[in-house]
Amino acid sequence: MRLLLVTPTGLQVGYDGYFSSSPLGIETLAAHARDYADVALADMRGMGHDVEAHAEQLLKDTPDIVGISVNSAPHTKYSLALAGAIRRRRADLRIIAGGQHATFIVEELLRPGDFDAVIRGEGEQPLCEVLSSGEFRGVAGVSWRDDGAIRNEPDRPLIEDLDTVLPPARDLLPDRSRYRMGAYRVEGIESSRGCPFRCSFCSIRNFHRGRWRPKSVARVMMEVDSILERYPERKVIYFADDNFCTDIRRVEAICRAIAERRTDAYFWCQARVDTLVRHPELVEWMGKAHFAAVLTGLETPVPRLLKQSGKGTTVDQAFQAIELLHAHDIGVWGTFTLGLPGETHEEAEQTGRFIAKSNVDIAQITVATPIPGSDLYTEAVKSDSLLHSDWDCFDFTSPTMAGQLSKKDMDAIMHRAYLKVYLGWRFIRSLFTQRTNVSRVRRTALGVFWSWIAYLIKERVSSWIGRKQKMHAPQGSAK
Repeated sequence: MRLLLVTPTGLQVGYDGYFSSSPLGIETLAAHARDYADVALADMRGMGHDVEAHAEQLLKDTPDIVGISVNSAPHTKYSLALAGAIRRRRADLRIIAGGQHATFIVEELLRPGDFDAVIRGEGEQPLCEVLSSGEFRGVAGVSWRDDGAIRNEPDRPLIEDLDTVLPPARDLLPDRSRYRMGAYRVEGIESSRGCPFRCSFCSIRNFHRGRWRPKSVARVMMEVDSILERYPERKVIYFADDNFCTDIRRVEAICRAIAERRTDAYFWCQARVDTLVRHPELVEWMGKAHFAAVLTGLETPVPRLLKQSGKGTTVDQAFQAIELLHAHDIGVWGTFTLGLPGETHEEAEQTGRFIAKSNVDIAQITVATPIPGSDLYTEAVKSDSLLHSDWDCFDFTSPTMAGQLSKKDMDAIMHRAYLKVYLGWRFIRSLFTQRTNVSRVRRTALGVFWSWIAYLIKERVSSWIGRKQKMHAPQGSAK
């Protein structure tokens, strides 16, 4: 039996060719599935949206089962269309969806009839059971089509011991050259799953049923050592955990183990500002362990919106965390959110000014988007405030809820903030200082920024040419 696991393409974001990380999800599934099938992987990110050509390409692997990982709203339409294109060519093929987004839109994926089943939640165990038995019936965690009806098998318990989860099968995608950030190879590690916090715009908590589960320090370091040995070139090892610093003592032990190895690799992770401020000793250890950047959610400077969104942090903590990280030569990848429910135009402008003066090294600005599985989505459905049913509109840069600013106003605030961050004198001056981790991160950020600018220009020119061609196209005669 041959299994093909696919990471679908999403919407173009403008810096796809400059920043891309390895597809941990399908690589981890493959590590488990290879005991039951001959497994191949396909990463379609950045490959455009020609589903007919993609279907032809994927079927050259002659699979018996295709699994498509639907982890984000912009994956939805492409994945449905790809499943349809594959089905038209191979009616006998079994097509399965899985992933975070798929878990919360089961009926929408199964109703058209091209997907045979959806694996809800963690996929390692149910996928292996399906491959082993050849059946969907009776496999916990699977929803499937049964003569037109949709059957939902019981939920599967979460994996209690994450040390039993196998390391990703990186060997199945041997060409890793596309997984990089600027000049650095990027490889991901999952050291834990879930998050105990309740941010309204995030679906992680509900996907993992309110729990956070770690892998042991020994298990994490086994994978770190494997990457260090396998890939000798300059690299960033990115801890893909949604909240790496949940257990302070565990992270300190990981940092100590990394520092003992005296590696020249850099490490990135995600953490909350309140945790970092309460534990400055942890940040010191992260500096010793060559952590070059931390991604942290700063969101907005408006206390009312921070509280309302369940973030549980303060603006003072944000500034303190940035100063603390910089003191230990760790760059800050700050994420900011426009359009939280109830945000006024002036508050959105206030967020834009906050972004520019925050002194982050990488700025990432998104629009609050009610994704399935999040409390924000539940409330939006309840209040009938969703503006769209087209998942391509849920691109994290567009308004999707009643009461949010227009796309034009959002873009204006977003673009001004980006320009002030990346073309500000303090940012530019730091590029010419000694080569610290912070200056390296800023050089990388500037590369991402200019890739995005080039993308915007290309899109604008293409749009202008398209309009000109339409204007000058020959008109049919009136009848």
